[in-house]
Amino acid sequence: MSVGVPNRPAPDGNQRAAEIEARIAESRRELADLYALRGQEVSTADRPAIADFSTDAPSESVQPPSTHSRAKRLIRTGRDVLRHVWRSPTALFADVERYFARSKHQPQQWSNSTTGRVAVEERLQDVWPLNVEIRTGLAPTLNVLLPSLRKQDLTGGPNTALNLTYRLAARGVPVRYIATDQELDSDTSFLHAHLRAVSGIDETVDDVQFISGRNRGRALVLGADDVLCGTAWWTAQMIKEIQPRLRSQRFLYLIQDFEPAMYAWSTKQALALETYGLDFQGIICGRLLADFLASERVGRFCEPGFLDSCATFEPAVDPQRFAPRFDAMARRKKQLLFYARPQAPRNLFELGLVALKQAAARGAFPAAEWELGFIGGDEMPTADLGGGVLIKSHPWRDYESYARLLQSADVGLSLMLSPHTSYPPLEMAACGATVVTNTFAVKTAARLRAISTNLLPVEPRVEDIVAGLLAAVERADQLPERFAGAMLDVPPDWDAALDPVLPRILDMWNACRGRG
Repeated sequence: MSVGVPNRPAPDGNQRAAEIEARIAESRRELADLYALRGQEVSTADRPAIADFSTDAPSESVQPPSTHSRAKRLIRTGRDVLRHVWRSPTALFADVERYFARSKHQPQQWSNSTTGRVAVEERLQDVWPLNVEIRTGLAPTLNVLLPSLRKQDLTGGPNTALNLTYRLAARGVPVRYIATDQELDSDTSFLHAHLRAVSGIDETVDDVQFISGRNRGRALVLGADDVLCGTAWWTAQMIKEIQPRLRSQRFLYLIQDFEPAMYAWSTKQALALETYGLDFQGIICGRLLADFLASERVGRFCEPGFLDSCATFEPAVDPQRFAPRFDAMARRKKQLLFYARPQAPRNLFELGLVALKQAAARGAFPAAEWELGFIGGDEMPTADLGGGVLIKSHPWRDYESYARLLQSADVGLSLMLSPHTSYPPLEMAACGATVVTNTFAVKTAARLRAISTNLLPVEPRVEDIVAGLLAAVERADQLPERFAGAMLDVPPDWDAALDPVLPRILDMWNACRGRG
């Protein structure tokens, strides 16, 4: 892959940028080699003084030739600098760009040059098309694209995709799971056991494969008669690039949330929205989400009858894992669990934390009576809410440990700015906790209460969340009411949730192959 710069005039008054770009162009071959180092982990412990590019702001008296000579030396020593100092060309160019950003000689079009190219690749690397080789004469296979098949990533949404498609495999559909973003774990033996556990199918289905497509330098072999299944918007974008090379021009699309809303007005939001207009057969998790898609009239959901052509199912909550445990509640202190995912903006971490702090200031959680915990992700630092009230982290270990932890909760706080309920509020409610969760669009208070009286819906405002927390604390000792609310109005198991829609999805599989 050749790395160069556009053949265009340099911006007026910006001789330094022009010289840098000329030097890059002359070193095109060397930079191509350097580009291959992108993403390689290199120690920065011995980073030399040139790193002060990020802090040196030239004054008006500094002459351009002397300041620019440092940038020229940086480019000239590119190979050694990249290998021993910077982790990637992106970091190198970021230093140069940061320097110019603080200089009166800032190049106005620098973002159009190599820096911009590398930055775009870094920002959108998760939607780069898969490298595939199409062969004829192979048996048709359903290729399910999932971002990851690593053990720590197999939570609610991915598990639903695995559960659904493994049931298709048990009905004779050859299934290949492709991890698009992550390499597989070194030991993949757990995957078959995990599929049996999430689907409730006792026997191992033989015609199932697991592969990683993360290394775009290695081609994946697909059959010309294969069918693709997207499980997230960026996997649907990858499918868009592959689809014209297959005989089938339609794919299956499992939609579990309104994903464009996860990104502020941006390229990724546009790409996510675009996927709803592609030629797909829709499989939608939840009537709330289906109603929202129809109300927004996005993509094909504005077409008369399209929603009715989709297969829509309600998510189940496994009563074997998520149910009240008397022994877990018979302890000295009550427990509140906050589903906190700071890395996922839709989970409203900041709103939840501020509300907890205000509720604590009003005496809701006396330290002698309550324990508070973060759940839902990696290790988090302990948060001090004041008055001796701390929130300690319960990092994710595995699905069984997560279920046991929920069974110890008296109060849950689980927020998501989405039309989908998400799984944690339902799972907490099924374990007998009173769960403060937010409304959004078609996800109204009435519809949430109809699912369970253990769900305490509030508007996503700090004062409303505080009021909800205070009400939930008052309810902590009302065990009969909490146990009654643990009976959710959702399918009692995944057989009841998915078996009614499997014939429709099998019809979709056949239709994509031209057999319907």
